[in-house]
Amino acid sequence: MTQDPFDKDQHLSKRMDEYHVEIPDFPMKPNRWIRFINLLASPAKDPLDPLISSTDGLLLLKIAPIITTAAIALIQTILIL
Repeated sequence: MTQDPFDKDQHLSKRMDEYHVEIPDFPMKPNRWIRFINLLASPAKDPLDPLISSTDGLLLLKIAPIITTAAIALIQTILIL
């Protein structure tokens, strides 16, 4: 058995005996509905966070729409000819 460290110090043991905490009775496991609501209410991770945090990623986010637009225009031009 392990010994309680509060038993060694009489002053600390006396102070700890002064406090009485009442623990309310609550269910340990929430029901399914509460777990579902907590799942819906939990914050989502930002998928662009790794890109925004670096300068290369920020540059990619600025240039990617331009490159995509140019590629779509090029494909449309080739299909029309």
